[in-house]
Amino acid sequence: MLKLILLFSAAFWGDTQVREWAAVDAHYGVGLPLCNRLNVVEFTLGLSYIGIGSSIVESYGFGSYDSGQFIGSLLPLHVSVPLYQKIAFWRDDAFFKHFIAFNLRGSGWGQRYDVLGPLSFILERRWRAKAPYLAFEVMGRWSPVRMVGLQATLGTLIVKDAPDRVYLTLGVCVGTAGPASKYKIGPRLEIAGVVFDDAIGGNSNGILEPGEEGRLLVSLVNRGLKDSDTIFLKAVVRDPQLSEYLTILDTTIPPLEANRSIEASLPVVAGDRLPALPLRLRVWGKDSHGNMVSPANIEIPTMDS
Repeated sequence: MLKLILLFSAAFWGDTQVREWAAVDAHYGVGLPLCNRLNVVEFTLGLSYIGIGSSIVESYGFGSYDSGQFIGSLLPLHVSVPLYQKIAFWRDDAFFKHFIAFNLRGSGWGQRYDVLGPLSFILERRWRAKAPYLAFEVMGRWSPVRMVGLQATLGTLIVKDAPDRVYLTLGVCVGTAGPASKYKIGPRLEIAGVVFDDAIGGNSNGILEPGEEGRLLVSLVNRGLKDSDTIFLKAVVRDPQLSEYLTILDTTIPPLEANRSIEASLPVVAGDRLPALPLRLRVWGKDSHGNMVSPANIEIPTMDS
């Protein structure tokens, strides 16, 4: 069985590293094999790794139309834990192209009632008894373009004396179906670490000596939502008066995908003489679109420091 599921959602991301989001859903579907499901206006607030929300109305139907029952609730609670999120872009907006989540739903004030319709426990007073319930779901969504996609939900309903506890809903999604940053969406380039290495062209003691060649090993990560362009990385001596003692070559890094890291090196050549104090360097850069690499500092010890 396949019923249309209308899903309207709006999500907002604050800082691209925090990844705040919110969603509003409204959908109706008929599940397989025997479970009818109604979920009206679902609200979710949270972070990228967990969301907490509620629906206005939720109900599950079991059995045939003549002999079945419904279990329903007003304001049921749910927790959503995203398992996988693939971000795609359209103009200046972002949306979930692939989205998989684990959902825990339930209500301590659910009601069991005879089949009259999915909203009978609100419109009629023919409910039988209280029926608290829990539902465990795995939901997957695929949106090839913004605003339109397909969704499937496999769930297990745990409730006393329920004849059928497994349901599967299939449908299409209509809505924003993903995040929209209130800031410019782009890469977020950060230096996770930087160390001095003189194993090549030096004596591997970690100390810069006159005439020695070494390198700065830089670990660069893109924590943003979008791939970067070509990255230009450089290092400078923080004290301009000491820059004559050291030559540092810039380097170019290929585009870095979102949520990926890369290792790079900056060649360092010491002069014929060095000051008797450590050399303090700042490493920074930007890509060809002007997205900055957050700077990092390193202190290189010299022979007499």
